[in-house]
Amino acid sequence: MNSFNYQMISFLLSYPDKELKNMLPELKQEIEDTEEDQVKDKVLSFIKEVEGRSLDDWITHYIEHFDFGKLTNLYVTYLKLGEQRERGLELLKLKKYYEAHGFDVTDKELPDYLPLMLEFCAHVPVEISNELLQMHDKAIAEIHGKLKEQDSFYSLLFDALELTFSAQY
Repeated sequence: MNSFNYQMISFLLSYPDKELKNMLPELKQEIEDTEEDQVKDKVLSFIKEVEGRSLDDWITHYIEHFDFGKLTNLYVTYLKLGEQRERGLELLKLKKYYEAHGFDVTDKELPDYLPLMLEFCAHVPVEISNELLQMHDKAIAEIHGKLKEQDSFYSLLFDALELTFSAQY
């Protein structure tokens, strides 16, 4: 079930477009099947929030927080390393980590992009996903905290992620 949660959160963290907006009713049906009530509540609250917004408002919110927000972007090594050369080494390590576990990473997205990480977590054993998320839990928690401070509805997805991750211990 955790792999489903990671997949759902990854999908909802992607850039909003008409296709994603049109899929919200179907996603609501899918999340209803989860047995984890707290996770279900967080994801359903997020979906309800974005359903009540126009696509343009949703996109604007996304861009403000993830594209322009240096403290809330979805690249988990960026907070710690910014544009420093060490970040390149971290990205290379991540790419090799994915490959070592049979996950091919395209050059379309950097390996520290959180939705990509969650996609990986959805397709590997719990021990592997836990190891990856533990390596980056501080950065993910920082992004989560900043989204809460900024009263972003995306913090609901980070709540769901935190609940999913902590349920595995």
